[in-house]
Amino acid sequence: MEGSGGGTELVENAPEVIIQDLNRIYKGSDEAVHAVKDISLTLTPGSFTALVGFSGCGKTTLLRMLAGLEEPSSGSISLFPENSYPAVIFQTPRLLPWMTIKKNMNIALRHRVIPRQNKREIKKRVHAALEMVGLNDRADAYPHELSGGMAQRVGLARALCQESGFMLMDEPFSSLDALTRENLQKELKSIWEKKKSTTLFITHDIAEALVLASRILIMKEGSIIADLDRNDWILRNKPEAAIMSLMNNPLIPRMVYATS
Repeated sequence: MEGSGGGTELVENAPEVIIQDLNRIYKGSDEAVHAVKDISLTLTPGSFTALVGFSGCGKTTLLRMLAGLEEPSSGSISLFPENSYPAVIFQTPRLLPWMTIKKNMNIALRHRVIPRQNKREIKKRVHAALEMVGLNDRADAYPHELSGGMAQRVGLARALCQESGFMLMDEPFSSLDALTRENLQKELKSIWEKKKSTTLFITHDIAEALVLASRILIMKEGSIIADLDRNDWILRNKPEAAIMSLMNNPLIPRMVYATS
């Protein structure tokens, strides 16, 4: 996805993300579960990458390690510049029901990004982020007063106001109806084209991945089995069928298709 030209605003701190030999093993009473297996990849600064795979393939485990919510069993994750940090958008907005939208967003900034005393900067960032997702008029509303689509917009705004330059998104539109999901996909694409944050978007929806991302990773049984550019030859004709074929092919549990 190319920017729109002179109006593109590049996030200066969009990091490069380097993952090397990453593994996550859960040790149970019966047998260990190898959720993520020997993953190595690089997310270039300002890129938008979709990670596609069936439920249970390890997508969310990988995202949680990138977010610092889980420790790898082995391997490493490096961000350059080193002071970079991710903003995470989950499948549900995870808003505190007793707080207004504005106060929910304030918490995200106070606890990680901006000192509590700097109220002016907090107010400025919250206002700008809500304006970006079209919800400035709902800043004083409570979560129960919002539709599902509005609540997920707040989740997006909460991540945007952190200005981290690194976005992790875990199937954020999966619970929404088709029309709302399509509208939010368009909004997200427009915002990314302006901000150019390094973005990893997890989805099980192949069509969604093709709409949003320029690079598509396919994950199966804990491994990345394909690494495709959206314009790659394998996706030129019937791209959804091509990706589904790769996901279902039992002969390529570990084969990697490099981007051209």
